[in-house]
Amino acid sequence: MKSFSAIFAALLFFRCACVASAPPADLSVQWNTATLQGIRDAKLGAPVVARALAIVHTCMYDAWAAYDERAVGTQLRDALRRPDSERTLANKAQAISYAAYRALADVLPVDTNSVYIPLMTSQGGYSAAW
Repeated sequence: MKSFSAIFAALLFFRCACVASAPPADLSVQWNTATLQGIRDAKLGAPVVARALAIVHTCMYDAWAAYDERAVGTQLRDALRRPDSERTLANKAQAISYAAYRALADVLPVDTNSVYIPLMTSQGGYSAAW
């Protein structure tokens, strides 16, 4: 239980520190809802669910971090940092959506056509090419 409290505190701190430069909160809520739908439809066990949630949220964070001036990605650190001219809310939102879509299509493919593609399409970001 202690490790859960530490993780929750870290996430709360991250959320408070990043509010000013974060994309609209409803974007992450939409992708989290899609993730949870994929988990329900895949009927996975708890360890696999935890892994899927970690993968999707880490991908979204790393995509966001590339467009923030101080955030550091979990895998490539600041190697993907975008120039100041590209650090817009629209670009952050697009990067987060692409990252979430690609992670979900790989980790929880059961709802790709019924949930993930419609969500990307509603955001103006779906292309059959990817």
